[in-house]
Amino acid sequence: MSSNDSPKPSESSPRSARSKWLRRAAELLLFVLLFSALSHWLSRHMLHAGSYAPSLQLPILQGNQPDAANSSQNPGSYLTSGDLNWPAAHPRTLVYFFAPWCSICRVSMPGLNLLGSEDLRVVAVALDWETRQEVETFIHSVGFTGEVLLGNKNTAEQYQVQGYPSYYVMDNNGEILHQDRGLSTPPGLWLRTQL
Repeated sequence: MSSNDSPKPSESSPRSARSKWLRRAAELLLFVLLFSALSHWLSRHMLHAGSYAPSLQLPILQGNQPDAANSSQNPGSYLTSGDLNWPAAHPRTLVYFFAPWCSICRVSMPGLNLLGSEDLRVVAVALDWETRQEVETFIHSVGFTGEVLLGNKNTAEQYQVQGYPSYYVMDNNGEILHQDRGLSTPPGLWLRTQL
């Protein structure tokens, strides 16, 4: 009998199945570690968890809070940092910074519509824009239906926004619970708001 005639382990043997499962688990763990490292690196210059969000006073583009119900007819309406946190209604707030020319924002922003709830308020803040019409066109094209504020260079500096999209999750006292930058899926954002 030649050495080539020796029996080979079956592809479906328990040992082979366990080996494939371990290899897949290792690949998944490596992916999670790389994604976490990239996320940490991208957000390294942002405000840190545990610090408090800077105060805001921004014009409202569109909104669903009572004071902003007619903001499209009243472009002078403003939202202040006190309005940003509604302790009784929303224990947490996701503040999502975007630019109307950002292709990643165009992909990720529609998913924000899935996140708003009694426990989470979602507020989008436009930065790096030239005209109000440019922001309105972008919001309409992506189908975002939540609150939108018109930020400025001072807003970007205060929140240390250096890329888009950037976002912060805050509690109802304005304490930053999580920060990140870059593409994220609705489940990924939802998980960050729960931690």
